[in-house]
Amino acid sequence: MEMNATSSDEVNKNEQVDQHIVPEPRWLEVFLKESFFGTCKAHRRKRNELNRYCINCNVSACGHCVLSDRHVDHKILKVHRYVYKDVVSLSAMEEHIDCSEIQPYKCNKQLVISPNPLPYSGPAQLDDEETCNICSRKLTEPDLYRYCSISCKVKAVQRKADDSAPPFILIPNPQEIQEETSKSQNERTSEPQNEETSEPQAEESSKPQSLRKRKRKGIPHRAPFF
Repeated sequence: MEMNATSSDEVNKNEQVDQHIVPEPRWLEVFLKESFFGTCKAHRRKRNELNRYCINCNVSACGHCVLSDRHVDHKILKVHRYVYKDVVSLSAMEEHIDCSEIQPYKCNKQLVISPNPLPYSGPAQLDDEETCNICSRKLTEPDLYRYCSISCKVKAVQRKADDSAPPFILIPNPQEIQEETSKSQNERTSEPQNEETSEPQAEESSKPQSLRKRKRKGIPHRAPFF
């Protein structure tokens, strides 16, 4: 009986741990494993490198692909190259996920972040406070950032031990924000006003009328020619 009780306790603990695992979005999981800058087989012409990613279709694409009807109104991420590795624009990725605590890099005068850890050729032993919390690669600004790449932050969030840890926040799309705003406005307009708030409004609306009644006629003046 003691063995059965012990095994059941272990199962319950494992179930509790599984409940706290935060699944990453499906498109992000595929994106982090995707290979880019290969040749597009569908378009045999110039500038056909696979340097885009369609979030809706979960596939890599070239510049010609995203112009086709297949990807109309789809969310497209453009992938850049930095030290021979794939990176994405920080501002573009922030529209889809929470990129806080991920170290950015400067590439062609814009800030980018890396989907996966970049190569490091510095000293082997580093202070723990200066390295990524997951892969231990060096951080250029450890006081501001904790992760060197998107995948490292994903792993950190999936390891969260309780509900107090922040989730991997997904940024709502503009349509969702607009729906929430219109919903709140409709709720405000549908709420009945109490007597205390309605009386002052009636008094304020009557004030301009009384002022107009007592207004005296002024001396007329001709408008200037120039």
